[in-house]
Amino acid sequence: MARDWTVVRCSGGDYYETVWERWVSFKAVRLGRRRFQRCPIHGRWEMVQRVPEVDLTPQIRQSAAGHRDSGRP
Repeated sequence: MARDWTVVRCSGGDYYETVWERWVSFKAVRLGRRRFQRCPIHGRWEMVQRVPEVDLTPQIRQSAAGHRDSGRP
């Protein structure tokens, strides 16, 4: 099954990729447009928010591509 990876920014200021599905979330607490989930960079639970497509620079994409979470929604 193909996954749609989304770039998010954690409350620590780092970027990573996660599976962000609209109606399903097994690994996070959904809080409107943000989620509370475990950051694979810092190893702790943090608030995360999707990064809008228009804000994704090549540097952000590269940074996020190097870090992915578990791949579960």
